[in-house]
This record gives sequence, C-alpha cells and structure tokens, in this order.
Amino acid sequence: MQEPAAQDGGDPDLARDHLANERTFLAWMRTAAGVMVLGLAVAKVIEDGGARTVAAGIVLIATGVAGMGYAAVRYRAAAAAIDGRRPSPAARTSGPLAAGGVLIVAIAAALVLLLW
Repeated sequence: MQEPAAQDGGDPDLARDHLANERTFLAWMRTAAGVMVLGLAVAKVIEDGGARTVAAGIVLIATGVAGMGYAAVRYRAAAAAIDGRRPSPAARTSGPLAAGGVLIVAIAAALVLLLW
C-alpha cells in the first residue's frame, strides 16, 4: 500500500530520497572535514619535523578539499537523478572506491613523510 501524499501535495518517496541523499552528502563532508582537521593537526602539533610535517599536513588538507568537491558533485548528480526519476548514480561504486583509494594513498604518503 502506498503512503498518502504529503499535505503540501509533494511525493513522500521523493522527499525521503532527497533526505537520504542529503544525509549521505553530510557524511562525505564530515569525513572530508575530519581529514582536513587531521592535516592541520599534523602540520601544527608536530613541531620537530619541519618541512616534512607541513608537507604531510598539506597532503591531508588537499585530500579533504578534494573529498568535499567530490561530495558536492555526487550530491548534485544524485539530486538531479531523483528529480528526473532516473536511476541513481549511487549504484555505481567506482567513484567511492576511487575516493577511498585516494584517501588511503594520502594517509600513507603523510605517514611516510612523518616517519621518514
């Protein structure tokens, strides 16, 4: 049985899909912000590393910025798909897998810079 339409005449399934898309977007943003904060902490807290700690911090901050950009692109593509009633781009896993790979490589590079 289908749910009744919202009082404003909107489709509750459409609203639910948009809210799920927004939650996913915020999760991506929270993760990217965490990576950026880690980069700032590495660059500021570790004082005896010199240029290597700054480089490690920059790598992590740049990765966080790239993550935020990817989150925005993914959010807009999913919102357009929801509005157009097309299949969601979230079904494709290549983007998130690539983003995870980039994050792992960035953290590994930062560790190499810090422990070298």
